[in-house]
Order: sequence, then structure tokens, then C-alpha cells
Amino acid sequence: MLKKIIIGVSLTISTLAQAEIIIGQSVPTTGIAAETGKAIALGASLYFNSINGRGGINGELITHIVRDDGYDAKRTVKNTIDFIEKENAVALISYFGTEGVAELIKTKTLDNAGIPLVSVHSGAESLRGNGSLFVFHTRASFTQETDRLVKLLAGNLGVTKIAVVAEKGALGQAGVASLKTSLAKKQLTLMGEASFDGKTGDTSKAAQELAKLNPEAIIIVALSKPAASFVQQYKEKGGTSQIYALSQVQFEEVAKTIGKKGGHGLGISQVFPYPYNPRERLIQEFQTAVFNEMGTGSGKEDSLAAIANYPSYAMLEGYISARLIVEAIKRAGKSPTRSSIYNALTTLKKYDMGGFMIDFSDKKRDGSNFGEITMMSPTGALTR
Repeated sequence: MLKKIIIGVSLTISTLAQAEIIIGQSVPTTGIAAETGKAIALGASLYFNSINGRGGINGELITHIVRDDGYDAKRTVKNTIDFIEKENAVALISYFGTEGVAELIKTKTLDNAGIPLVSVHSGAESLRGNGSLFVFHTRASFTQETDRLVKLLAGNLGVTKIAVVAEKGALGQAGVASLKTSLAKKQLTLMGEASFDGKTGDTSKAAQELAKLNPEAIIIVALSKPAASFVQQYKEKGGTSQIYALSQVQFEEVAKTIGKKGGHGLGISQVFPYPYNPRERLIQEFQTAVFNEMGTGSGKEDSLAAIANYPSYAMLEGYISARLIVEAIKRAGKSPTRSSIYNALTTLKKYDMGGFMIDFSDKKRDGSNFGEITMMSPTGALTR
């Protein structure tokens, strides 16, 4: 029971008791992106709790402080400054969204504090390349995702009439730019573009515009709930295109929003291994961690049922980032500092987590290029 109470507390905006190893995390736990944000934070908490349950790292416990940013860039920045200046955090993990992290990079907030951030829930190219060396990415980039989708559509299926619907703002701009780059490699251009307000999530106008156009395929660059609404509205308006989404979309949220049958046929790009595949050692350990913290019965089925209560890919993302930062803290030695943890992260060269490889060698910060395309079945599950 104690472990479950810790999880609940860590998802509030309250500060936990002072400890020697403080890790900060800014994610939306309210608003349109709340379900995904909570799942990312929960995944990290699962692993941190397991470490603390075994006595911590070199006898030092981890305090995992999670603060709500409501998917608002200004709040992300404020939370980060508080972690740095008030909480004296030694590292940050699994932030959510493109715009907030872009602002941290622009203002050199992380660089000036010398604090590493492990994992960002975004594949935007703007956060990479000329971005901060203090941001360690665990996701494949949007361009890698769109390259796979365009290869499938144009290269394998002969689909050339492709349109996009995207959230207005940094996320949408980044995804659309990557899609255009991928299409250009095949000497193709977008057949059409539609956008919607990311704050309200109202996709009705975009659905109507693209239903009239009715291209062969549509790519969605959006969060889960508006993506689901678009799919439903598009079909209701008579659209027959094959629809695919980038990895920001969580299939469980789609099923909850428009029903399992409503989501049937939606293709989703994934940048992490399938959370229900026990053949991978990483997933076995992830499922065990979920069962130990949240299981109420016994056996594999109970573990899978517990995972299914949350966006599973997002929960796995948080879990992976926590494992990486713990490994870096172990390598940093007794009384870890921001500097020693940063240096330790750069030693994670071709680090095999058990079916998922991370490579932060030298100045490399794009730790993974893993990717696959899945599709929602009539039961709400995924086929791969």
C-alpha cells in the first residue's frame, strides 16, 4: 500500500520530503494532454519506487518531484527554474511537449544550470541538431517517423495523394515540416493541409475540409484526444482515406474517446517497443514493475490489466527514462551531482536495455532510432 500512496503523491504538484537525489519532471496532469502526461510520470515512478524499495542508490533515496504544466510552455519553464533553483534537482526526466523544451533550449536554461534532461515527449527536429547537449533524447525523430510512413504509403502501397491534419503551434509545425521533408525525398508534395486549435482540440472544420478533399491517406500530427475526434468526425463526414498518426497518439486514449470500433483501422507510428510483448527482456521487467506496484491479483493477466488502465506506450516511455537516469546515477558514484550525472550519461554507448538500444556516445543525443507502424484492430488492441 505504501508504494501506491507514493505514486499518488508524486503526481500532485506538492513537493515531497527533501532527499539527497532529487529528480524533477514537468508534464501535463490536467488539461487536454493529462492522460498521457500522468502515464509518463507514473512509468518513471514505478522504477524509482522499485529502486527506493531496495535501499536506493549507494544508500541514497530518490525523490521524484512531478509538477503539472498543463501543456503550457510558460509553466514548463517556471517548473524547470523551480527544480533548479528551489529544489536543487540533479537531473530532469521525461518532459512533455515541443514548445516548452524549445524555450528551455533557446534561453539556455539547462546549459547554464548544467542539468541534464533525459527524454522529451517530442520528435521535433528543432530540439535536436543545434539544440542543447543537455537534452538526451530517447525517441526517434519526427522525420524518422514520417520517413517510415511515406516509405510504407508511397514505396510499398503506391499511395501518393497524401494530406495532413496538424495541431496549430510547435508540435504541428514540427510534424508537418518533417512530413514535407520525407515526401520531397520521394519527389512528392502534400495534396492538402488542415489545422486546428490545439488548446480547444476542435477538429470539426479540419475534418470537413479533408473529407471534401478525400485523399488516399491522411497523416495526423496531434495529441490523442483531438486525433481521435478527427478520426470520428472525418468518417462521419464520409471520408474514406487511410489515416495514420505520429507517435504522440496513444491508442488506449483513442479507444476511450471514440470507442474501439471507432478507432479501427487507424495506423500509429511507434517509437518504443510494444508494451505487451513479453519476448523482450525490457518489457518483461516493465510488466513485472507494473504488477509489483499496481497489481491486485496474481499472474501475468493481472499485470497486463494494470497496464491497460493507462496509455501503455507513454508509461513505458517514463519507465525507460527512469532506468536511464538511475544507470547514470550509479555510474556517477557517491553523492552524484548534475555534472557527474551528465558525464555518466555520455558513457551510455550502445546501451542495451533488453530489446531497446540507447546510444549517447560522444556528442550524440539522439539515443534511439527505433520505430515500427501499428494499426488498431476492431477490439481496440494493436496489430504490428
